[in-house]
Amino acid sequence: MKGKSTPASTFLEPILDTYMDAAVAVVGCNSRGIERYSCEFDVLVVTGDKHPPTSLKMGDTFVDLSFVSEKDVLKPRDPERAMSIALAKPVRDSSLVLSTGAAANSAMFADSAKKAGGTRLASALKILGRVEIALAKKELVGADFWLLAASYEFGYAWLLSNECLPSPSHLLAQMRENSRGAPSRFEGVSIGAGLEAAGRAGCGARLEGVSVLHDILREGSKAAVSSSWPKVRTEILNAKAGELVTRVELAECYSFLGQELVDGMMTILALNPKRTLGSLTSGKDALMGDRLVRQLGLARTEKAIRDGLQVVKGQVSSLARIP
Repeated sequence: MKGKSTPASTFLEPILDTYMDAAVAVVGCNSRGIERYSCEFDVLVVTGDKHPPTSLKMGDTFVDLSFVSEKDVLKPRDPERAMSIALAKPVRDSSLVLSTGAAANSAMFADSAKKAGGTRLASALKILGRVEIALAKKELVGADFWLLAASYEFGYAWLLSNECLPSPSHLLAQMRENSRGAPSRFEGVSIGAGLEAAGRAGCGARLEGVSVLHDILREGSKAAVSSSWPKVRTEILNAKAGELVTRVELAECYSFLGQELVDGMMTILALNPKRTLGSLTSGKDALMGDRLVRQLGLARTEKAIRDGLQVVKGQVSSLARIP
């Protein structure tokens, strides 16, 4: 897909030319040396102009572009963004804003990780409450989805508590690396996220389902949201999933697609604030039919959901007790 030996400044020339006065850096897994061949380049552009994040294809290279102000580089409001900037690899930094920001955020890395982990853990706890509400209403699809979302929030919180910045398509590898002495943490995410379904068939079905979600988002009525889900984003999804299946990293593939499912569904819910998850998946005005729900893997039994809920709740409580 792309030549990993090619300097970033070479294939990023169109971006450097477009934003001539901007500082530019590579962030994400490519800045930390954990990338696979199929991974896109996450590129940060420091500019005073406001642009929504977007995805591009430049030759054989995929790029996710994010835009930030100098203020947000030097003192990010988001602690996970602060961690990312601390690990950034500048491509162009004539004003030294990236170097200065990286140094400042590196000094605060542990504090940022603690804050980010606390935020994720609080989110996991809140979402677990939604699982219980959905179960009480016998809305199993909703309960399944919220359990999936809570499991990822817990997994992120756990990694952040170990000062590890999570990468969605490397999540299980990161958790395995950090699970020494805490295997129950990994088990909690695995059970909560339903990774027992992570076979070739499960990965293929979920990939097809998430691609349909991307289509729904691209057809959304709000241009700002629709434009952030360009067709190339689905190409990135297919490339990553294809490589993970080829490498027989089926659990990692299923987990990555699950995170994409959560992100997509959360955006659809944001686009439809007056509708519940249940109304999106059932009834005459449903956006998602039974077939799509099954493809996405949101078809666990009530017992499986309740068992997963108890496991994840236990792990969330355990992590919350760590000072």
